[in-house]
Amino acid sequence: MRAFWVCLIVLFTGSFALAQSATPEQKAQLAPTGALRAAIVTIPFLAKTDASGVATGVAPDLAAELARVLRVAYQPVVYETPPAGMKAMREGVADVIFLAPTPERIGMVDFAPAFMEMELSLLVMAGSPIQTLADVDQPGRRIVVYERSANEEMVRQKLPKATRVLVPLSDYKKAFAMIKNGEADAFADLLYQTAANHVDMPGTRIVPGAIGHNALAIGTTKDKSAAAAYAKAFTETAIKSGLVAKSIEKAGVRGAASPKL
Repeated sequence: MRAFWVCLIVLFTGSFALAQSATPEQKAQLAPTGALRAAIVTIPFLAKTDASGVATGVAPDLAAELARVLRVAYQPVVYETPPAGMKAMREGVADVIFLAPTPERIGMVDFAPAFMEMELSLLVMAGSPIQTLADVDQPGRRIVVYERSANEEMVRQKLPKATRVLVPLSDYKKAFAMIKNGEADAFADLLYQTAANHVDMPGTRIVPGAIGHNALAIGTTKDKSAAAAYAKAFTETAIKSGLVAKSIEKAGVRGAASPKL
């Protein structure tokens, strides 16, 4: 009987936490039109769309829950690239976005603490002399990485001695061609993406260890402190309740985890 009441209390308090009420100011800043306009960027580890165009994944799960606890309509708008989603935020046609808080993006929107962290891996050809991350962090080594991405920023910070060679976002086939043809020595990408694209990159291997862990966070319109405060509280509650972990598991995002609070 005691165990039953403990479970009931945990269930009730978890539900209550996720149903935390927003102040009128927070609600007005997060949903000024009366609906939560969520910019959903279709990066595979954040969101995917089905044949009917409906987005599913970690970002849509969190956006829908945020709208529910605010008690407003959920109005997702799908964007194919981070710049397109950021443009929507900048122009005031979206209220929240789910992306990595790079220095460039931080200048445009306010980000809450991370709700998810993803392992950044290093891919090389099977015959490469690079065996460790230290082997690649050397003058003259060339690391191909997506331009204007959190990956680029992480490589710049963690492997400063190497030279970064930039390719368009998500053009992993070009990146693979560069390491295959000897135009670059290694390719830095998220472990999730590396695993998903491995079939298209035969003869490669992953260097042991992680370059670092990229953070994903909820971004709100700049200079709306009430909205930012609520996004922070919501993120903490979503992590503690297990909502983020369950969403990651459901989406099958390898190399991702919710931060420990």
